[in-house]
Formats: sequence, C-alpha cells, structure tokens
Amino acid sequence: MRRGKWIWIVVCACLVWGIALGYAGAQEKKKLTFAWIPKALNNPVFELGRDGAFAKAKELSETTDYEVEVLYVGSVASDAAEQVRVVEDVIARGVDGIGISCNDPDALVDVINKAVDAGIPVMTWDADAPNSKRFTYLGVSNYDGGKAAAELLIRYMGEKGKVALLTGVPGAFNLEERIRGFKDVIKNYPEIEIVTTVACYDDINKGVEVVEEVMQAYPDLTGWFFVGLWPLFAERGSMPLWEEAAKAGRVKTVAFDTLPVELEYLKEGLLVGLVGQKYWGWGYDTIQMLFDHIVNGKQFPSWTDSGMDIVTIHNVDAMIEAWKTSDFTKPLPPAFPEG
Repeated sequence: MRRGKWIWIVVCACLVWGIALGYAGAQEKKKLTFAWIPKALNNPVFELGRDGAFAKAKELSETTDYEVEVLYVGSVASDAAEQVRVVEDVIARGVDGIGISCNDPDALVDVINKAVDAGIPVMTWDADAPNSKRFTYLGVSNYDGGKAAAELLIRYMGEKGKVALLTGVPGAFNLEERIRGFKDVIKNYPEIEIVTTVACYDDINKGVEVVEEVMQAYPDLTGWFFVGLWPLFAERGSMPLWEEAAKAGRVKTVAFDTLPVELEYLKEGLLVGLVGQKYWGWGYDTIQMLFDHIVNGKQFPSWTDSGMDIVTIHNVDAMIEAWKTSDFTKPLPPAFPEG
C-alpha cells in the first residue's frame, strides 16, 4: 500500500512537472511586432491591405515559432509630416520591423534611416523612398502597367482612332511612368493618334470637367486612358457625354486600378479593361517579407515586383467576389480565356 502511494505521488509530480514544462515552452514563443503604415487611414484601398497584413500575421503565428502582431498605424489623411511622427512613434515603441507606403519620397528618408540605424528593418510598399536605407520596395511596375493599358485599349478599340489621356498631378512619377508605357506601345500604331492629355490634379470634380471638355472638343474620339480613376468616383450622370458614348460603344475606356466602383462600370460596359495593383498583397506580402528578412535573413532586390491584375468582362465577376469576401488569395481567372 505504501509502495502504491509513493508511485502515485511520483506520477502526480511528473504530471505537474510536465504541465509546467509545457507551459514554460508555450511562454517561450518569441514575439515579433511589425508596424504597417499606409499613406492614410481614410482610404479603403489601404484597408484591404491592412486585412492582408492581419491575415498573414495570423497565419505566421499559427504555423511558426513566433507570435506575430501587426500595428496598423498612420495619419488620418495623407500628410508627410504626420507620417514622419507616426514612424517616430513606432521607433520609440521598439517594433521589430516597419512596412510603409511613403507620402513623400524625400520627406520620409531621414526617419526611415533613423529606424534602420536603430536596428529596425524597413521596407516600402506602394510608394517608395528610394534614397533611404529601406531594404526593398514592393510595388507594381507603372511603366508595364501603362503598356498593359495600351494593349487592352487596342484590343477593344482596334488599331486606329483618336485617343485622350487623363492624368492627375503632372510630373507625378508613378503617373508619368504609366503614360510613358502607354505611349511606347501606341507609337507602334501609326493610325492611332493621341489628341490630348489632360490633368485633374487628383480632384474628382476637375476630372469630370476635363473629361467632358475633351468629349465636346473631340466628338470623333474613340478611346480614353484614365491613368487614375478620379472622375469615376463622381455620381453617375456627372459625365453625360462620356457615358453616352461609352454605352453606345463609340468610345472605349481603359483605367488604372480595380476598385469596386470601376468593376461596376466594367460590368455595365462603360469600361473595357482595368489594370490593377495588388492591394491585398501590400499587406499580406509585406508581413511575409519582413518576417523572412528578420527571421531567415532573406535578402531582397531593391525593387520587388508585386505584379498586377488585368480585369476584363471575362474575369470581373471573380474580382467582384474577391472584394465582397476580402479574400484575394485565389488566382484571378485569365482576362482573355483561350479559345
């Protein structure tokens, strides 16, 4: 009886010791905190990237020896000075890594370098600060995006016609690259004439105004390239000349980005093609890259191509579904199915 009692005591002790060891092991799981900083908190595009960042952090926490946390922080509106203060704050909080979309390529250089000098790796996404010490930039090739837009337009409009371009702020590097890519394709088609390039200075109402002015000035216009989607945010009916010509099929329009409002226009036939950036990947891929860089010592090229989405009537429903479910992990069906 005494021997049985001692055996029971030993078994209980082993169980307690095992539980304690298991608890200690669980407690030893290392934690990583990444700051994911958009240009602004009031832009739904960045909210999609935020969801991607959270999804990747959850995935890494469940599949690795690390507990990964994402801090979603930023200025309410796009403001370079305020964004600098946000970065200063996360440096003070001692985060393990930073992923940031820079409001200004030059204004963020000093604070990014400060973070790196403090031992906090920084990468940029969407908008770069190329002269900083960031270890890579994740983003689309705007030049290739412009080329893709031209190829889409030619496919639907044909190899001759008159085309107009709508841009935002003249001189903005990303927009100028899109235009350069577009023109480099168009110049191979001598019967296509680019009749004008108009600017809206990132203003919705100005965009509506200049599009309608062009439609009036060039009644025989056959194509548009909206380098950004500014006027498409306006209320329906705001551009009656453009809408009527688009519905009638006289004007074919290709636009950059793949936001829900544009998907509706495409579904209705007012747009014929979209070139989109990987908004979900801005967060999802950035967190994975920070993790790989810090944990596995992985090195990345100065520019990491995020790729782009080409949306037409053939795959628009899949993109609409992705927005509805906030699940962008499934490959997008081809823009032009074979056969």
